[in-house]
Amino acid sequence: MATLTQTAITTRKALKYGAILLVAIFILKTAWGVGQDIWRKIHPPPPPPPTVAFGKLPKLKFPEKDVPKLTYRLETIQGTLPNLPNVGTTYFMPQNPPNLLALDRAKQKARQMGFTGQPENIGGTNYRWMTSTTPPTTLEMEINSGNFHLRYQYENDQGLLVQKNLPTDEQAAQEAKAFLQTNHLLTEDLATGSAEFNYLRYISPNLVPSISLSEADFVRVNLFRADLNGLRIFPPNPKEALVSFLFSGNRERGKRIIEIHYTYFPIDRNTSATYPLKPINAAWQELQTGEGYVANLGQNEDKEVTIRQIYLTYYDSEEPQTFLQPIYVFEGDNNFYGYVPAMDPAWTD
Repeated sequence: MATLTQTAITTRKALKYGAILLVAIFILKTAWGVGQDIWRKIHPPPPPPPTVAFGKLPKLKFPEKDVPKLTYRLETIQGTLPNLPNVGTTYFMPQNPPNLLALDRAKQKARQMGFTGQPENIGGTNYRWMTSTTPPTTLEMEINSGNFHLRYQYENDQGLLVQKNLPTDEQAAQEAKAFLQTNHLLTEDLATGSAEFNYLRYISPNLVPSISLSEADFVRVNLFRADLNGLRIFPPNPKEALVSFLFSGNRERGKRIIEIHYTYFPIDRNTSATYPLKPINAAWQELQTGEGYVANLGQNEDKEVTIRQIYLTYYDSEEPQTFLQPIYVFEGDNNFYGYVPAMDPAWTD
């Protein structure tokens, strides 16, 4: 029969070896987990194949414009073309079909903006309103989409050039968003997107850049959509948003905001599909052979362009498009921007 001393010794040994075993199990489990993490990082699982759920997509249509033949030189930080994803996401963009109530809704929207008269049809679904003031303000609207261009004839009001109470950048952005909010046009992606500003002088008959707010006659604020899926959304000219406001220094209603460009097509962020993208070297070749779109030539009058950055964005057309598609952007010195559709041509029609 075991004595109390022998029992205590046995118990202590059992506890000792049990603790060692538990520590060993913990170390082995931790090492196994770390090993699995390292293995997964070195050998990541292949990405799921593109869903191509929308079938073939329409080719992107860029605005037509004359551009001189350019010579390109690649000088990125890495010295080569970047390693970009080979699969991209595209989003459905619902369109408003023709509607018998579209004109009534457009008239209501025009009244909210101060246009009480009857509109003039200027072709198809485009209508024009005009105030009876001197100088007049015109509003042209495409009634199905609700997109519009509002313009006060500021060139016929020299008093605007005397009043220099221009808004600061922050004030201009706030006033522009307040206008959109009042007219039920401030969507979430415009509310949270970036704003860029231009200071302008009026030298008849043009607006030209000014070096500072103190020397400017007007301020333009460009409201860009917020990023989507980690990518920026670029309009035809990345320096000119599809939603923009021009402000004067006059505080009077109807003379404070003297021009608005509003082109906005909704994106269904809950309806998307993934598609294969063309190799970046193929896109680079397209740009070099003149098949890309020069979104902004910048100050490259010598026709020689140095490309510094290449990345993916989405293209936001000023014309209705059924899908929001990715593009490659080639950004260069002196404000150069070139676009090349990123979708694999086998999936465009």
